[in-house]
Amino acid sequence: MTDFTPASRPHEGSEEPLLDSFLREAIPEIKLALGDAIDRDNSRAIPEKYHKLLPLTTLVVTLRPDAAQAVAVMAAELEEDLTDSVMRHGSLYDRDYRVRLKEAGTRGAPLFRVSVQPVGQPEPEPIVPAPPPPPQPARPLELTVAAPEPQRPPVPPAGETLFAGRGPELMDPDATRVEGIAPPSAPATPSAPAAPDFPAGRFELVVEDEDGTERERFPITRGQSTVGRQTDKPELRSDIQLTGFDTVSRRQLALAWAERDGKPGFTVYNLGLNAIHVGDREVSGANAGRGALDISAMGDHSTWVAPGEPIRIGGHGPVLRMHDTGAAEKPAGGGGLELHVVPPDPPEDPDATRFG
Repeated sequence: MTDFTPASRPHEGSEEPLLDSFLREAIPEIKLALGDAIDRDNSRAIPEKYHKLLPLTTLVVTLRPDAAQAVAVMAAELEEDLTDSVMRHGSLYDRDYRVRLKEAGTRGAPLFRVSVQPVGQPEPEPIVPAPPPPPQPARPLELTVAAPEPQRPPVPPAGETLFAGRGPELMDPDATRVEGIAPPSAPATPSAPAAPDFPAGRFELVVEDEDGTERERFPITRGQSTVGRQTDKPELRSDIQLTGFDTVSRRQLALAWAERDGKPGFTVYNLGLNAIHVGDREVSGANAGRGALDISAMGDHSTWVAPGEPIRIGGHGPVLRMHDTGAAEKPAGGGGLELHVVPPDPPEDPDATRFG
């Protein structure tokens, strides 16, 4: 077993939620503890021909009650991410492992413990959010409401009408609204800016390894797109799906077209678990989870990126770039390379008189 309590664990009155501190500090330590547990489990000598006969091994991560409730809404996804990690580590020993989360029974337990579940024991109970406390019954209020006096419609002066011109326009109640983007009749606000028209077909998303080798290239066809690794779950599927990168979340980034001072660029929102790095800027992950996205609430997890700037996901990539396919075109109104054509010399007459 491994015990760990982060040095900067938030206490009552702290501004930082426990979930943010847990994802930033505890998750890397949990992955290290899971790797140590796998190494110890394979320290005994087992003939290679028996490796594949060993059953699927369950590693149990027991969380302190307050930490378990903090991650309850995303417990299933967190189990999947940790299972992906231990499956890669277990492949070194030709073993299969999975991870299950469990809530500790006492408040005095450490932040987490990692243990190997013995064969034959039942599965641990999944972590579920605690039910909210019942609402306090409201005291009945005695209200005496006087009946309103009937009002007569205003009478227009002779020869005039009460309303002139067009009547007021009504908003369609069935119109589709996108979360994070203001409706057409609403003014632009910092949380929901009115984006200009996106130049479809101009930009591509280039995916590179850490050493700069290009792996994939995708056209960016919309003003707002999501990027993540491939998944079969529709509620977590991104618009642009990367292949071969297990460290990328199923929904890692959201790209929103945003010009700045007349220059093209995108506001990049980090929706996943791992931080992203743009130059010397580090943007922590919002861990948005599944369901509808509201990017207006993720301002602390975003940065503006110009075309060509590298975006590194996690500590070892991949690296993404927005490639501007129209940047090399000749600008309108002149400029570019000037060509001067020199006419060839006229052919020499063979019958002409020669001097000297």
